[in-house]
Amino acid sequence: MTVSRPTLATPAAGVGSSTSWPKVVHVIAPAPTGGAESVVLNLAAGIRRAGGDAAVVAFVASPGAHPFAAQATLAGIPVTELRSGQRRYRAEARALAAILKSDSAELVHTHGQQADLVGYWAARACGLPVVATVHGYTARDWKNHFYEWFDRRLVRRFEAVVCVAGPVRARVLRAGCRADRLHLIPNGYLPVNALERDAARAELGLARESRIVGWVGRLSAEKGPDLFCEAVAHITSPDVQAVMVGDGPERAWLDRRSAAGAGAGCPIRLLGSREGMARLVRAFDVLVLSSRTEATPMILLEALAAGVPVVSFAVGGVPDVIDQESGWLVESGDTVGLAEAIRQALEHPLEAARRADEARRVLETRFGLARWLQAIRAVYDQAMAGPPRRAVPPVARAGTAPADDAPGP
Repeated sequence: MTVSRPTLATPAAGVGSSTSWPKVVHVIAPAPTGGAESVVLNLAAGIRRAGGDAAVVAFVASPGAHPFAAQATLAGIPVTELRSGQRRYRAEARALAAILKSDSAELVHTHGQQADLVGYWAARACGLPVVATVHGYTARDWKNHFYEWFDRRLVRRFEAVVCVAGPVRARVLRAGCRADRLHLIPNGYLPVNALERDAARAELGLARESRIVGWVGRLSAEKGPDLFCEAVAHITSPDVQAVMVGDGPERAWLDRRSAAGAGAGCPIRLLGSREGMARLVRAFDVLVLSSRTEATPMILLEALAAGVPVVSFAVGGVPDVIDQESGWLVESGDTVGLAEAIRQALEHPLEAARRADEARRVLETRFGLARWLQAIRAVYDQAMAGPPRRAVPPVARAGTAPADDAPGP
């Protein structure tokens, strides 16, 4: 197991003191970019801004080169990279437990299925409480269905579980998790200095004079990139261009579609994965969410903070963030309706600006950093207040810990 570690930095000064927060280690197996990754960075940075001590452990294929670790370091968050292999859960748990002990961690906060599995057993090996955030479910195939089922059963053992949207909480509750351990806390937002429209377009290589319809996310079935393509095929204005930012298993299909010149309507440009879209989202005249399933997507909050109008299917936790007064919501899967909503946002800029202003007000009052940290701190307090946890060594023994070939992502 390869470990790449920096010297831990002193927490940033802020409201409160370092003794008011437990020393928390966030655990994640990050993609290069994504919503869960943004949540971890924002939450760790927010805790440190409030005077607490938060660090991150990231399971990566190759330490020293992962964009997530670079972003964490840039934000002043101590990050340790652990080399992750195919189903090496026992070795990962032992390495993580050693880190938790050396850093005198007081609480473990996991994000995602692999982090839940490894983080749980490492925390138990150290006698520490463990909290999970369930960011949502994708269920792309039978294997993911199984992993998600396994994960929902596992988090029942955690001291607390944060669910970022109502539908996510309902699924975890149905899986048998105790209601008093479940906490519905939509993602919060840590403001960034977003580039203005022209500067953002220059960085993305987009024309200043075009009207840009933007889409950001993982190029996978649950995010509905195909539905976005269907919708923009109904938009024929010559000065409108569709832009897709992201990567994933649907990229090959989109590349073939683009090469074949498939589809009518406005042209679609694929930009690949880009870091720091919160800084660049003002490049878009409208942001579109075409997901089949969602929780509380971070790109939605980032667009609202930047004053970018949003058009979305009414799925998951999205209707808990915006309504018809603060954006455009369309029935799930209705690509004709989605196209019409995009046209309205483009052709009525004053109304779009009004709704964007209302959305920003909602963001500041309901999804601001202070409220988010207060809610998370209450979860940590509950987790820390429980009875002492029995230390369990992370070894491959039936009923106690995962073997290297245990089920998992």
